Order: sequence, then C-alpha cells, then structure tokens
Amino acid sequence: MKQNNVTRSPYETGSEWKRARQILARSFYKELKGNGLNARQIVELSNELLKMVSDDFAELEGPRA
Repeated sequence: MKQNNVTRSPYETGSEWKRARQILARSFYKELKGNGLNARQIVELSNELLKMVSDDFAELEGPRA
C-alpha cells in the first residue's frame, strides 16, 4: 500500500481554509487563462485532477470486498 505523505494542514480553521482555497483557485485559474487555456480545456484539466484525487482515495482505502 502506498504511504500517505500528507502532513498536517497549515490552515487551522475552516475559515482560514475557505479563504486560502479561494485565493489559490483564483490564482490557478488566472495562470491557466494567462497561458492560453480556454474554458473547455480548464474543465478537462479539472476533471483530470479530480480523477487523480479519486484514485488516491481509492488507493488509501484499499481493495473492497
């Protein structure tokens, strides 16, 4: 089984995380748009990212009976 190398989040409260994720998302979106990606490409990239996260969760849970 793959070892989870995730460390504790630096965001202690939900409100800190909410603000941080809004800033990160906006920054990431601007960077993608600035590099010429169109809306469809950004959605496709988002789907790939979600698939990777989903795969990580499945790996952590292990095989299902």
